[in-house]
Amino acid sequence: MQTMQILETIVDNGPFPTVRFLGEGGEAISVSLAFEASLEDAQLIAKAKVLLLHAAGFENPETGHTADRPEPVRDASYTLEYRDNGQVRDLAGLTFPTLDAVLEECRRSADDLWQDALSRGHAPVGWAVRARDAKGDIVATVEYEDIRKTHEADTADNSESTPSPL
Repeated sequence: MQTMQILETIVDNGPFPTVRFLGEGGEAISVSLAFEASLEDAQLIAKAKVLLLHAAGFENPETGHTADRPEPVRDASYTLEYRDNGQVRDLAGLTFPTLDAVLEECRRSADDLWQDALSRGHAPVGWAVRARDAKGDIVATVEYEDIRKTHEADTADNSESTPSPL
């Protein structure tokens, strides 16, 4: 399976918002959302990502199953909490097909927050993103430290595979 490297995200926050993910080679994915004019761009992007997750897990009409989707969880409604620059923002009412999808979205969001913080010259600590289920229990947490370690490992892997000049 090939992945799309997203280079830019554009939000058209009009009466019917559209989020466009632009990739290498001119690839683009647009997600049109129902009337959500009161949401900030970051919230619209998060909703668009969730919709794409659902689209990726679409059932095969012939079999009624997906090849790689685990069993759905009971309570599929979640609230994601984002901690950035000393503030916590909530995005409630998100649904995911599995708990693994919830954790993957938390990781993706935490990575985005980490990259944004680094661009501002900050290196945050503590939790970055966490998810609460419909009962309010925390079911997933991604720490900034985990994201930092992942980036350090990726950097080490890339430097090992790049031959050094003689």
